[in-house]
Amino acid sequence: MRMAFDKPCCPADALRRVKMILVNGIPTGITMLDEIIAEVKEMNLTSEQQIKETLLKKVKVYNYISKGAEEMYAKAIVAEYKRLLALKKR
Repeated sequence: MRMAFDKPCCPADALRRVKMILVNGIPTGITMLDEIIAEVKEMNLTSEQQIKETLLKKVKVYNYISKGAEEMYAKAIVAEYKRLLALKKR
């Protein structure tokens, strides 16, 4: 089952949906990250590689990520994904 979420209606709405995470030790704002993580979780992917690729692909829809920084972003986004899943299991 695919979880739908509302796309930002305007730049101000998009700004309210920015989540700060550390990318290679640098605080970085990622637009729509919570919504993307919820959507990917609902996909019930089992492979960490699939999760990483899907998260990165969806994050790139709303955020510019240079080719050279993709792996750093992917690691940080997967870490946030795992952190949020662990919090929800408590």
